[in-house]
Amino acid sequence: MNLAVDIVRVEEELLIRAFSMRGLRPTIIYSNTLYSIPEDRLSSSVVLVRNISAANSIYVAAITEASNGVAINPLRALIVGHDKILTYSTLVRNKIKIPQSIIALENSRLEDYVDDISYPIIDKPPIGSWGRLVSLVKTPTAFKEVIKHRSILANPQLRVHIIQKPANLGSDIRCLVVGDSIAACMMRKSQLGEWRSNAALGGSVIPYKPSLEVEEAALKSATLVGAEIAGVDILYDDGDYYVNEVNVVPEFKALMKATSIDISEVIASYTLNKLKR
Repeated sequence: MNLAVDIVRVEEELLIRAFSMRGLRPTIIYSNTLYSIPEDRLSSSVVLVRNISAANSIYVAAITEASNGVAINPLRALIVGHDKILTYSTLVRNKIKIPQSIIALENSRLEDYVDDISYPIIDKPPIGSWGRLVSLVKTPTAFKEVIKHRSILANPQLRVHIIQKPANLGSDIRCLVVGDSIAACMMRKSQLGEWRSNAALGGSVIPYKPSLEVEEAALKSATLVGAEIAGVDILYDDGDYYVNEVNVVPEFKALMKATSIDISEVIASYTLNKLKR
């Protein structure tokens, strides 16, 4: 049993404890490790992929699967889940509602259209976490500044724009899917002066009892992406639910705080059951 990480955060410490209490201390594989393809130490092994870096998590899963090991989450889930456009395309193809979105690819001359857009809008790149580079844009002038800033970023994916109609700003639902079950859900609310509800940005969290519709949306979204463990973010607006993101290396300390459910125990139990198969 291996735990792949860039650094050991609170969540990984909790997972190590949960596994150890079950008599199995996982081998920690840091991202500064050198790998072979295939990698003998990963053969027939389960690797719980917890890398913060999207690229690192994808490559660890790829090497694990090339070595006849089992990656949780699998390679396909990490590729799709780390890219919002790939995620949205997968969900829409299978009749899951997402926020109304317009995609502007790199070199699309988006600045030619800023006066034709109805404001306010949410603008974000297809990659990234914790609300980074996600902007609430209220005027054409402000949007031109956002476009100008993002046009000079080195990563071409950060020069791609997802433009969305705001939905119930300052509040969303996070459900953690483990296997074919919902482990826990919470509602996140933004702090004063901040419209993004991310707990990492200071948002408050409270337990949330999901409706059947929310449960089905979360479970189906995780399954479609191919994720065994996923934090599914859901927006509610005008009587409808919209899946906004499927996080494939989810943090869960805020969810534990909100619900008092030991998520590390749930994940450890699920992973050990995989080892027994």
